[in-house]
Amino acid sequence: MLRLITFALSFSLLIACGDDDSGADTSPPSDGGTDATDAGDTSVPEDTSPECTPTGEIIGGLGEHTAVFDEMNNRLVVYGGNTVAPVMCVPAYELTSDMWAFDLTCEQWSRLTPNGTGPGVRTRHHFVVDGARQRAIAFGGRDRTGAPYTNYADVFAFDFATDTWSEIVTTGTGPSPRSNGAVAIAGDRLLVFGGDVATSGFELTGVGDFFSLDLTTNEWTEITAEGAPSPRLYPGGVVVGDDFVVFGGTPSFSGPYRNDLYAFDVTTDTWRALAGGGPDSPPTRFGGELYADDANGLVYLTGGHDSTSLGNINDVWAFDIAAGTWRQTVDADVQNAEPFGRCDFPANFTTPNMDAPDRRHYFGHTQSATMGYVVGGKTDCGNINDIWAIDFATGLYVPVGPAATTGEACNRTGSTTCSSLCF
Repeated sequence: MLRLITFALSFSLLIACGDDDSGADTSPPSDGGTDATDAGDTSVPEDTSPECTPTGEIIGGLGEHTAVFDEMNNRLVVYGGNTVAPVMCVPAYELTSDMWAFDLTCEQWSRLTPNGTGPGVRTRHHFVVDGARQRAIAFGGRDRTGAPYTNYADVFAFDFATDTWSEIVTTGTGPSPRSNGAVAIAGDRLLVFGGDVATSGFELTGVGDFFSLDLTTNEWTEITAEGAPSPRLYPGGVVVGDDFVVFGGTPSFSGPYRNDLYAFDVTTDTWRALAGGGPDSPPTRFGGELYADDANGLVYLTGGHDSTSLGNINDVWAFDIAAGTWRQTVDADVQNAEPFGRCDFPANFTTPNMDAPDRRHYFGHTQSATMGYVVGGKTDCGNINDIWAIDFATGLYVPVGPAATTGEACNRTGSTTCSSLCF
């Protein structure tokens, strides 16, 4: 039995009419000096809330996908990913080019049918908001039509007003094909640091090069500033103020997993170390994602895969750029037991923090000015399809979308008969 998360699903809203049944005009003469309420006007103001028509659609469990916040339409847009998860750590592939939208007003999913020609099937790609142009930019990623993987370094734009894809033809010296880098937009520049250039599913090859795409000229430039982070794949990356901030990652399967934090000042094109890791920083990990709370000069971190037997993680940390300090705002699940074996967990493996989502990595992440969204992702029990958000006002999680219908750990469902972590 799946745990139900309380939330309001507004599948239809009634539009109230403000006219009196009789149709008589009860408003006072313009020169009468009498307030309309004194004249017995009991009309109800018109409800201008949007009408929500149920779509009857819901996204399935998904991992290795991306998500962006479309402020123009108050929705989350999800693109690509893998619809099946590894079984006992054996890779499985069912990759997609599908696009979905979650309407944040009506709190419901709908499948998109975009115009134009997009990147196609992609996983572990990058999809970031270009707010100045009311669009999102997709870069790189990989697909698997056979073995090995095919990596990409192409660039596409998705227009929010028309749901239309178009390819951006670039010039200059750009990054090699890759996935799982730290990618963000700062002003008129798309910044790409690091990533995985391996084409085999049995190895990871992190790189440390750094590139900028001018979104006004579509020209790539390599940046070779001193003090950059070491080579790595799947670091978190976000722009807050004038800083492109990069956290964690790993250069390979064998590690080391990192928890250092760097900032690239986009006004001076220089790197500086913000935090070198250690006990006062979040646990080491790859796949942790960052969110920018510009109003308070904070960077939030959540999710990813740590270097311990706990694996996936669901804590939340906030880094104060001015103070140079981390603080934890949400606790991770507590590990109670060791795994039975590789990707095989006992029912009491963790005591879950029910105020946080299931532990995960490879999730979609995006943000508004006040919320950092976590969309689906890969848990210990498969791919999941829920939505949570970090409220920047509190640093705490709040559920946003429908409760999970797949991928949820058994010890989160309220069942007293769990035979393992997942069943």
